[in-house]
Amino acid sequence: MSDKGLFDKLIEYKEKGKYPLHMPGHKREERLFEHKREFLKDFDPYEIDITEIDGFDNLHHPKGIIKAAMDNAADFFGTEKTWFLVNGSSCGLLAAIHAVTDIGDYIVIGRNCHKAVYNAVELRNLSVDYIYPQIISGYGIHGGYKPGDIEEILIRAKMQGKKVKTVVITSPTYEGIVSDIQSIASIVHKYESILIVDEAHGAHLGIHEKMPKSACQLGADIVIESAHKTLPAMTQTAFLHLCSDRVASLKIQQYLAVYQTSSPSYVLMGSMDKCVRELQENGKERLEQLLITLENFYQKTGNLKHIKVPGKELAGKNGVFDFDVSKVLIFSNSGGLNGKDLEKILREKYAFEIEMASAGYVLAMTSLCDDMKQILRLADALEEIDADIEQCLCKKSKDRDRRNQDIKDSDKNKKFKKEFANLPADSLAEMSIYEAMRKKAEMVEIEKAEGRISAGYVYVYPPEIPLIVPGEVITGNVIDSLVCCYKMGLNIKGMENESIRVIIS
Repeated sequence: MSDKGLFDKLIEYKEKGKYPLHMPGHKREERLFEHKREFLKDFDPYEIDITEIDGFDNLHHPKGIIKAAMDNAADFFGTEKTWFLVNGSSCGLLAAIHAVTDIGDYIVIGRNCHKAVYNAVELRNLSVDYIYPQIISGYGIHGGYKPGDIEEILIRAKMQGKKVKTVVITSPTYEGIVSDIQSIASIVHKYESILIVDEAHGAHLGIHEKMPKSACQLGADIVIESAHKTLPAMTQTAFLHLCSDRVASLKIQQYLAVYQTSSPSYVLMGSMDKCVRELQENGKERLEQLLITLENFYQKTGNLKHIKVPGKELAGKNGVFDFDVSKVLIFSNSGGLNGKDLEKILREKYAFEIEMASAGYVLAMTSLCDDMKQILRLADALEEIDADIEQCLCKKSKDRDRRNQDIKDSDKNKKFKKEFANLPADSLAEMSIYEAMRKKAEMVEIEKAEGRISAGYVYVYPPEIPLIVPGEVITGNVIDSLVCCYKMGLNIKGMENESIRVIIS
C-alpha cells in the first residue's frame, strides 16, 4: 500500500507549482476573481456538504432555491430552461437523446461525438448514420461539419422513408473548431428533426461579442455544456439547456432523474450557481482581458519557424465556421518533436501542465480565470523551444538524441502528423452497437485484426472519441493509426497488451 493516499497526493501536487493549462477552468487560482480570497477564506467543502434538508430544495423536484438558481442561469444564457448537471455533460447527453427517441429509432450523429453519445445509441438500440467532419490538411485534426453534407443525409433518409429523430453533433470540438450551427439548425428543422449540440467545450461562448456565439443563440434545440471545462466551476459540473419548444421539458427531467445521482452534491450545485453569478458580474470583463492577452500571444508566436500555433486563419475552410482562440494548439513541424516530446519539455523545463498531447501537437486550454502573465510566459517558452530546434537542426553531430534526429526523420514524422487524425476517415458498420456488444468476443493482436468486427470501443484518451466502435469492420488505416499512437506512448483505452476485442466469427 502506498504511504500517501489520493488526498495527500493532491495536496502534494498543489505545492509543486506546475501551472495548469488544462481543465478545470477555474485553474485552482486565488486570482479567480478579485474578491475570491474573501469569499473562500477558511473555506472547507465538508462544512457545506449537506443533503436535501429544509430550505435547500431538491434537484429532482426543484421548487425553491435550486429552481431559482437554474432559472437565473437560464436567464443569463438566454435559454428556455437550464438544468444543473452534477454527473457531467455525459449524463446530459444521455438524458437528451433518451428524451427525443424511442427504442430502435433512427438518428444521425457526428462520428467525432463523445462516447456518451454512443452509450445512448447502445442503450436505446438506435439505428445510426454518421456525419464526418472535414479534416484540416497539414494539421491532422478535424474541421467542422458542412451543412450540405448533413442535408444530403437527411434527404436520403426522407427518400428511404426513414424518420430522423435527432441530429447530434459536437461544436466546438476539443480543439476549438466551431461549425456553422445556424445553417445546420435551419436544415435540421426543415426536415422536422431535433438538433442536439454537444457544446461541452464551449460553455464560455456567447458571453463576449468577440467570441464565437453559443449554439444556444443559433437555433439548436438542446445544448449541453461542461461548466468545469472552461468556466469557474468545479469538476463534474455541467449545464443542459433547452432552447426551443420542440422538446418536452418533462421528458428531459424524467431522464435526468435516471442518469443523475439521487444524492446530488450541494457543493457542486453551489459551485455552478456561484459560477453563473460571477459571470454575470465579471465574466465579460475577464474575457476581454483574456482576449487581449491571447491576441498578444498569437502575435508573439506567429513567426516561429518550427512551431506552428494556428488561430483564426483556420476559419473559412474545411467546414470551420469559427475558431475558439482560447484553445491553444501547438504543432511542431520540424526537429523530430512529436506531441509527447513537446508535452514533456513544457512540463519539465517550463513547469506547464498541458491538457493533452497527441501524435503531432499539444493542446493548452486557457480560460478567463488564467493568470495572463502565464499565457505570455508560454509564448516565451515556445520562442525558446523554437530557437532550440533551429540550433539542433543546424548541428552536424551524429549523436543527436531521438528528439533531434536528422531532417529525413523529421520529414517522416511531419508526414505522419499530416495524415494523422483522431478518428478514421470512414467506417463500415456490419451491425448495431447494441448487437455487437452482446456477441461472443475474443482478444486478438491489433496487427491481426484487419477485417474483423470490433466487439468494443478503442479510443485515444482524452477526449474519449472512439477510433473504433463496436460493430465496425477494423481497417488497415485504423490499425496503422493505433500502432503509431501506441508506439508514441499515447493513452489508448480499449487495447490491452497490443490486443483488442473482436467478435468471434
